[in-house]
Amino acid sequence: MNRREVLKSIGLIVGGTVVGSEMFLSGCTNPEEQVGILSNNQMALLEEIAEAILPKTAKSPGAKEAKVGVPINNIVSRFYSSVEQQVLLEGLEVYKTNDFSDMTSEEKENYLLVLEKEVKDNPKITITDSEGNTTETKPSYVMIKQLSIWGYMSSEVVANTAFNFLPIPGGYDGCVEVTDEVKPMYPSPRFGTRV
Repeated sequence: MNRREVLKSIGLIVGGTVVGSEMFLSGCTNPEEQVGILSNNQMALLEEIAEAILPKTAKSPGAKEAKVGVPINNIVSRFYSSVEQQVLLEGLEVYKTNDFSDMTSEEKENYLLVLEKEVKDNPKITITDSEGNTTETKPSYVMIKQLSIWGYMSSEVVANTAFNFLPIPGGYDGCVEVTDEVKPMYPSPRFGTRV
């Protein structure tokens, strides 16, 4: 039984409408819930972009699996200036307008390669606010790429699959043979914290 049927049943039992039923029903139809500065749809779009940058392979998870949207939203909401937030949001709108999520993997890759080339030619952009003040910042693609890599590398799923765990304190072995099968070391997440 879904939420609408339950509310109709309760309405019939109590002989009228249920107070607050519109709020319950709007939960079924309002996917644009804001969590920080980004909505759930914007975080999903960010994860699509990040997945194109860091796709899933046989040996490593993709950016979607690492759920990079949440840490990106936290960083952008808490630490980005209003100008940087504006640039990122406007950039996301361009991806949305171009239907990035509906593109094939090859189309996404080509789209990002064009952006990569544009960024090499113009690594900084200048924004002028309503008062005439100018601010120099990075293009949205650079922000998204940096945030995607940061969110990916700091995710639990990547730490567990792509790195060896290095318990601290631990033994020291000065001579370790490095082969293609050797994973880099990942320090303990509790390193540097007091117990």
